[in-house]
Amino acid sequence: MDKVLHVLPMNKMSGAERMALLICKNMKQYEPVVVCGGENLSNIFSENEIKSYNMKFSTKNLLGSISNLNKIIKNENIKIVHAHDNTASLISYLAKKLFKLDVKIISHIHNCYPFLKGNGFNKKIDKYLRNKYDFNITCGKIVTDFYKENTDYFNENKNLTLSNAMDIDYITNVDKREIEEVIKKYKIPTNKKVLGFIGRLDEQKGIVPFIKELAMYKDEFGDSVILLVGNGSQEDEVKALIKELKLEEMFILTGFQDKVNVFYPIIDVFFLPSLYEGLPMVLLEAMAFKKAVISMNVGSISEVILNEETGILIDKGNYNMFINELIRLKNNDTLRDRICLGGFDYMNKNYNIDSYEKNVTKLYKQLG
Repeated sequence: MDKVLHVLPMNKMSGAERMALLICKNMKQYEPVVVCGGENLSNIFSENEIKSYNMKFSTKNLLGSISNLNKIIKNENIKIVHAHDNTASLISYLAKKLFKLDVKIISHIHNCYPFLKGNGFNKKIDKYLRNKYDFNITCGKIVTDFYKENTDYFNENKNLTLSNAMDIDYITNVDKREIEEVIKKYKIPTNKKVLGFIGRLDEQKGIVPFIKELAMYKDEFGDSVILLVGNGSQEDEVKALIKELKLEEMFILTGFQDKVNVFYPIIDVFFLPSLYEGLPMVLLEAMAFKKAVISMNVGSISEVILNEETGILIDKGNYNMFINELIRLKNNDTLRDRICLGGFDYMNKNYNIDSYEKNVTKLYKQLG
């Protein structure tokens, strides 16, 4: 069986990493091998019986990173490299060129990168490299359109638009005892509605403007707690802002969690106030757990959230409307129940991992 190497430069399980894990677990005709940016992420793949390496990806020691990746490719006799996002794609391509490797490079685009709107250094690099990759995958139609609208070099003939998918049985396989332990550990009240966010506490996710707007409606959330699962570059800023606005009693922050699926059963409404996205795995995961979702309309999110049917969709950056609609959703049991079921049915029908795996396999065969 031929092998495919998935390259994941991070050391934590975020959206791109979760999609890569689902691809690997469901791949039938190719043997997956993974190289991760650290031991923590590598161990998660190993625990799922997927062969995994870990190495440090560093732009400061670019030659070292390229050399280490070359050794793994040669050692495993890899013919296809599936590189997730820009750093992975860059280092994979340079390894191929520098060491004259007989491999095909797939660059998987997981986001609507804001740098594409300008003409800075990152866009110049992308312009040079994008069509040197053997193929690209974009994680949704709107992500593809974003590339086409903001560049004059994107080649649709070398791209597969493939929206993220979900393995419902896998993600929802949660032990009730683990849920009880989480409730106890973080003192999550069972007599209040839980409004939950899972993701990085970075500027991209829009948590800071969300909190500032929420503070103006504090009295409307006396029946709720806000659960933030994750860490990131704005973690200290978020904590300081919550304290400054005297919202400590409303918020529960868990920090980074390797296993996030134990939190979904606790959540009543899942919210995502992002400034930009691709097609976030957390939305599909929340829908798999039959949770009501509300999100900013960014990236390819409108492909999965049909407003008032499978979720609530808010115009990008309109945090006032976001908070008001969050209040409406949490207070309206009938609306919430309808969206829970509508979201689950739509996601199950249109974002199933089986059809996703078939499309990826077809691409691998085409390149092989």
